[in-house]
Amino acid sequence: MIETFSLSASRDGGKTPAVSSLCLRVESGESCALLGANGAGKSTLMLSLMGLAPILSGRAEVCGLEVAKKNLRRIRALAGLVFQNSDDQLFCQTILEDVAFGVENLGFSRGESLETAREWLEKFSISNLADRPPHGLSEGEKKRAAICGVAAMRPEIMLLDEPSAQLDPRGKRELAELLNSFPQTKIISTHDLDFARSVCKTAAVLDGGRLAARGEIGEILADADLLSRCRLA
Repeated sequence: MIETFSLSASRDGGKTPAVSSLCLRVESGESCALLGANGAGKSTLMLSLMGLAPILSGRAEVCGLEVAKKNLRRIRALAGLVFQNSDDQLFCQTILEDVAFGVENLGFSRGESLETAREWLEKFSISNLADRPPHGLSEGEKKRAAICGVAAMRPEIMLLDEPSAQLDPRGKRELAELLNSFPQTKIISTHDLDFARSVCKTAAVLDGGRLAARGEIGEILADADLLSRCRLA
C-alpha cells in the first residue's frame, strides 16, 4: 500500500512544490493510473515515493514505512521504479548485466543474480537481448528490458513513469499484456488515456501538482469536463 498525507514535494531540489498538499491512498494489489498533463507533478510524485525528490512538507508511506532516509533501503527493496527514459535505467554494458544489477543489490551473489536475470529475460521473451548493449536497442526493447530489471527484483509495488511513451501501437498492446500479468500493486503514470484504460482499474488525476479527481477509471475517463480542465482532452 502507498499513502501520502498532505504531501508537498519538489523536483531537482527546488523550493517550489511540484506536488502540493497531496492526500492519496493506493491499496495493495490495486492497479492505479496516475493521470495528468505534462508538468502536472506525476514524475515528481513517483520520485518522492522512492526518496529521489525532496519532500517539503507532509509525508508519504510505502508498505507502512515512512519515506525517510533511515527507511530508503527497505523501501527500494519493496518498490521498484521504472523511469520514463529507459536510458536513465540501462547503464551496464549488456542487458543481462543490467537486469542482474538490481538483484545483486538485494544481496544475492553474482552467480545467483545472473541466473535470475536469465530467467526473467526468458519470461519477458527477450533472451535474445541478453548480450546486447542498451544503446543498440529500439525504444520498445529498452522499455521491456527496463521493466524486466525491476520485475526481477520481485518488488511488492511497481511504479512506472510513462511506460508507453515512444512505443508504437503494437508495442503498447504488448506492454499492456505484460503489465496485466503482474499481480503487484501498480501505479502507472501516463497521459495516454487509452493505455491507462487497458491496464488500470482505478485512476487519480493530478493538475498543477494537486489531486483533481480519484475513482474508477471508467468514471474518470467519462468525465469530459474534468479531462478538458486538466488538459487531458
